[in-house]
Amino acid sequence: MALKTFVIVSGINNLSDARYCAGMLVNQLGFNIEKQHNNYTDPQSFKELSEWVSGVEFVGEFELESSAGSLKEQIAEYDLQAIMVSSVSLINEALSTGKSVIYRTDRLADAREAWEKWGKQLDYIILEDESAGTNDLAQLATTSPIVLGSGVSVDTVEAILDNIQPKGIALKGGNEIRPGYKEFDEMADILEALEDDEWA
Repeated sequence: MALKTFVIVSGINNLSDARYCAGMLVNQLGFNIEKQHNNYTDPQSFKELSEWVSGVEFVGEFELESSAGSLKEQIAEYDLQAIMVSSVSLINEALSTGKSVIYRTDRLADAREAWEKWGKQLDYIILEDESAGTNDLAQLATTSPIVLGSGVSVDTVEAILDNIQPKGIALKGGNEIRPGYKEFDEMADILEALEDDEWA
């Protein structure tokens, strides 16, 4: 079974999410690896989680501008395929690591500007602009690889894929209720809606 589109799930911090998402054949799992972030995953925890799953790429996530100047140092103990940054001030430094680079923004204008400046040096852009219209998103999707991280629900995901035709969608993981126990609500509904029966 495959999914109908590319999917990244960000903010992974527990084995339940990691194993479920890998079992659903998502493409990438993102872990926040900034020591000062409240969802920080330390190297040992990352190693323990990543060893339980296979078939996915691992992304180190940086949301804080204060990470500037230390990206190489912070990723040294992680086996990552890509880095996600949420500030344009971190893009050049992220590119210098040799990893694939993803830029995440909540502004359509910033997505356009980043693609114009860095173009194919970026793997793709996650756009979380709640105010962006379908036509603007569809137009942007024709010129750059956009992964939508807002407005995605079980009721809208099929229309998004048909009308906007993005590279894919971005979802977020959540906390476990207690170790080993997790309620998979909307994320699970969306992933199940994306299962492609033709690949069964």
